[in-house]
Amino acid sequence: MFTKQLIQPRSGTIRLLGDQQVHILESGKQNGNPVVLLHGCGSLAEEVLFPFENSEFRLIAPDRPGYGFSTSLPPADRGPLGQSFWLERFLVAYGLASVWIVAHSIGSATALHLAARRADLVKALLLISPCCSPVRPKPLIVLRAASAPLVGPLIRRHVISRLATFFLDRGLRASSFPDPLPPHLAALPASHMVNPIAIETMADELRAFNRDMALLPKLPADIPMHVLFGSEDRIVDPAVHIDWLRQKHSAIVVKLLDGVGHLPHHVAPSVAQRMLSDLARTQASQITEQPFIDVA
Repeated sequence: MFTKQLIQPRSGTIRLLGDQQVHILESGKQNGNPVVLLHGCGSLAEEVLFPFENSEFRLIAPDRPGYGFSTSLPPADRGPLGQSFWLERFLVAYGLASVWIVAHSIGSATALHLAARRADLVKALLLISPCCSPVRPKPLIVLRAASAPLVGPLIRRHVISRLATFFLDRGLRASSFPDPLPPHLAALPASHMVNPIAIETMADELRAFNRDMALLPKLPADIPMHVLFGSEDRIVDPAVHIDWLRQKHSAIVVKLLDGVGHLPHHVAPSVAQRMLSDLARTQASQITEQPFIDVA
């Protein structure tokens, strides 16, 4: 029997983007190079931040719009393309001229659209289990029912929200498979993650996903892109998404962890941390290797 969790969500700072509220968690070294972390579908800033805590970087993890304490976007802007404009506004408002981005799952789609539109804002990308290629729609019966006209609001408020612990546990175990569910993820605040606004946001961003990703152009070759995948990912097919990324970027670096599922950053956090450090060094070396041109 699943009972309601009483765990409190981790609280950070609130910033306003116009009339929209953004909740942000920070960690690492305040004077370190800024890294923005984007969580996946139905998740929170605190989840994606876990594996990178106590970093040499300044880690900035917002709850994406409609999740956690962040205000949702208008329905038409909830897909990856619309969220990339939100991310652009966030970086500018936060005074971040250029950042490394770490993104998990569907959060990678937002990061890719930003890199395609505003390469000046993105130093490099570390994509973890990236969901980026247009895919065949899945049944997702419960989520479809929860977003249906008329009955959807009733299901969101009176069924899914009341069974938040059950649905969160089910989703996390599916993402972790074949790995056991890490204890720190089992302790995430279910009622804060599985609520009517988050469920509606999930449905809308998934509905817009294929349309938005079909619009993604090729990415600038001078933005380093490293990809971390688990070979046994049952949520996102590594082969499909890696092949698609290679069509969009000429030189992605891929690390595939054998026997690991959709959460490699939690199963092997040291690998994810090392990839971020390697990515930073790669980007720095690219800058130093640029030819010097004397225009005097």
